Parts: sequence; C-alpha cells; structure tokens
Amino acid sequence: MTPSARDCPTGLDLSLEERWVLHAALLSDVERTVENDDDPARAVSLLARLEDGDVFERDELAFFARVLRDYVDRCAPPRDCRPAQNVIGDIETALA
Repeated sequence: MTPSARDCPTGLDLSLEERWVLHAALLSDVERTVENDDDPARAVSLLARLEDGDVFERDELAFFARVLRDYVDRCAPPRDCRPAQNVIGDIETALA
C-alpha cells in the first residue's frame, strides 16, 4: 500500500500491472495534450520519474489520479479498469 503523502513526498507501491496502467494513462494524456497543441511536459516528466521509481508530491499524485480517471472514462480497455481503480484508491488514501 502507498504510504501517506500528507507531510512529505511519497513513492507509489504499485504492482507491475498497476504501473503499466498508470504508464498507459500518462501516455494517453501526452497524446491528447499534443493533439490539443498544448505542452505535455508535466506528464512526460512524471512518466520518466515513475519509471525511475521516484517519489511524488501531493499535487503530482492528484495529477496521476485525474489522468487515471480520464483514462478509465475515455479509452481504457476493460482489462485496465480494475488496476486503474486500485491505483486511484491508493492515491486517494495517501492524499487523505
């Protein structure tokens, strides 16, 4: 389980499947951002940090949750929905 992010940056304790789904959601966000002629720098930076196993601030965790919700609502294949919901739940717990 992901620790609380109340007072300090925290890492995400994700299974391989959950990490893959977050990766796919971030890539989807990058693609949509580019299609809208906006700068995808934030998602690209967070994607690289996710792959490095970095820790994240509260606002970054909230960004992940937003991106995952959008991914589930817009384009996630059915197999990605449960792991995405698990990550969203872990993030919400960490942010509480």
